[in-house]
Amino acid sequence: MILAVLQIDSPAVAEQAGGRISAEQPDIGRVETRIEKYDQALGVVIQLTRPLGAETECHGICYFPSSTQPTSWRCAPQQRCDLHCTVSPPVGGCE
Repeated sequence: MILAVLQIDSPAVAEQAGGRISAEQPDIGRVETRIEKYDQALGVVIQLTRPLGAETECHGICYFPSSTQPTSWRCAPQQRCDLHCTVSPPVGGCE
């Protein structure tokens, strides 16, 4: 088995906690990915919060037993992206 280590020589930071993965790069913003579990679906939400009060960019994917449905939307600055896989078609919202 060969293990490789990647060294990043930048101020970017990545962390993982409880179904969430996030990384931050000062010039780009903060990306957070969450996995959500529903009765009949799995959802993945990717949220980009840019610096300087720009809108939050949201991308979501709902995985169902026989299909996959992506969706994209935007939220006001500093709001959290919220994915709804329990409706058809799936929609995004903001918190």
